[in-house]
Amino acid sequence: MRVFLPVVALAAAISAALPATATPMSLNERLTSASRIEVNQVPAHGPSLLGHVQQFRNGDSLISLGEGEGAPVVLTLCDGKAHFNLEASWPGAPVAKTLEEKQMRAYGMYMAVMGGMAMVQAAAGDALALPAAGQTATVQHETPWAYGKEQYTVAVTNAASGQLRIKATKTGNTAKPPSGPQDVVSTDDDKAARLAELEPVGTWRELVISSEPMAEALPDAMPLNGWMSAGGAGGATVGAARKSSGDCAR
Repeated sequence: MRVFLPVVALAAAISAALPATATPMSLNERLTSASRIEVNQVPAHGPSLLGHVQQFRNGDSLISLGEGEGAPVVLTLCDGKAHFNLEASWPGAPVAKTLEEKQMRAYGMYMAVMGGMAMVQAAAGDALALPAAGQTATVQHETPWAYGKEQYTVAVTNAASGQLRIKATKTGNTAKPPSGPQDVVSTDDDKAARLAELEPVGTWRELVISSEPMAEALPDAMPLNGWMSAGGAGGATVGAARKSSGDCAR
């Protein structure tokens, strides 16, 4: 017996079998408008690093390190100067005794988180295809190095909740032969040295971008004992630092 489906039902069955159409999106725009971004970095060898970036409607931001909410490391108030937590640390961080050493350690933690975010942006590119809710799309991407390309697999997961996960995993390196006299290759030693500077294959980073709306501002009562302002004007609390720095009065 032959079964003939109505045209409408047949079309619906075909559509259901096809992957949902992806929507173009800008990664930079999603990061700029996000209330919270988790930055997870897992090298091929060595300890992983988990960072958190919180952003607020008035221009406040807070960077933390560690599991859960993490330990606060750096904050800015009203898009102003940075304030560093001189007592913050993480496993494997250098011992800091002097004021200068503590400043450099805090700055290093800040760069570790923001640098990790920038590495994902470079590996994934800004223009991404956002899959349908509940789905993951995987693409291959390359970034240049001195003698070739670094290769990445980029997985974009659009959770049903609106949360966005972007994972970039390094899969390989390519090296290009000189195409002519104008394509100068210094020496084999230089090429080997540049290659050794690249991250190992297997290293991955993931951004988890929240869909929750931004809160208005960091709470004024948040204590800042042990913190130092890059501008020299701090305070015992966020509220006091707002007044002394003048960044929120512009």
